[in-house]
Amino acid sequence: MKITVYCHEIITGSDVGMHFSATLAQSKAELGEYREALRQIDPTGEPLGTLGIYELVLQIPDVATMIDVLNSPESLLTTCQISRKLVAFTVD
Repeated sequence: MKITVYCHEIITGSDVGMHFSATLAQSKAELGEYREALRQIDPTGEPLGTLGIYELVLQIPDVATMIDVLNSPESLLTTCQISRKLVAFTVD
């Protein structure tokens, strides 16, 4: 079984701390809220730059794959990812 999820960067060009959502609209809204919260915390801070929103197609792992991932340093995301494409972005 395959599923599609959306995620946005919180650090330009990095997979660290990606935030996942069920829909593209939800991901866009949450990215806007993230940017707004950072501006309120530090209005004179450095711009965040370009933050991408990606569409990920994932394969649901079977039990054997899940056990292999849990017993290895591999990421479940990396193991289950079928495709990833940039579908939107925001720029400060």
